Amino acid sequence: MFTRQEIERSEHLAWFAKASADNARRLLIYERSGIPAGFVSLSIEGQGRLVDWGFYLSPWAPKGSGRSMGRLSLDHAFQSLGAHKVFGQVLADNSRSIAFHESLGFSREGTLQDHFFDGEQFIAVLCFGLLKPQWQQGSRA
Repeated sequence: MFTRQEIERSEHLAWFAKASADNARRLLIYERSGIPAGFVSLSIEGQGRLVDWGFYLSPWAPKGSGRSMGRLSLDHAFQSLGAHKVFGQVLADNSRSIAFHESLGFSREGTLQDHFFDGEQFIAVLCFGLLKPQWQQGSRA
């Protein structure tokens, strides 16, 4: 999210090796009909009860993939990992990601003013959180 330049293959490989070795991280591939369509990273914090999430959906993923990937990832975080809260950050100019978080039941918890410089301007970062009881209530709706 905070990287605007193209990431070289060697950088990807180094990141993946380090992230894969971290017992507090879960790296998940989302597939549609057996084809990789997205990626989710879950970083476990606070004695395993808080999970920081980040994700990427392939530009070629079929419509509806993002919502499906998000719901499956949140189910995994709350059910399999036993999370109490899932949280994440969104650049304030990313209206699609803001709407996505809100559609999954996340609440805006704060704003980090001028927190990211994209090379031309400072952009605020919005903080989102979703508690397990909110997810359980919303996932039944």
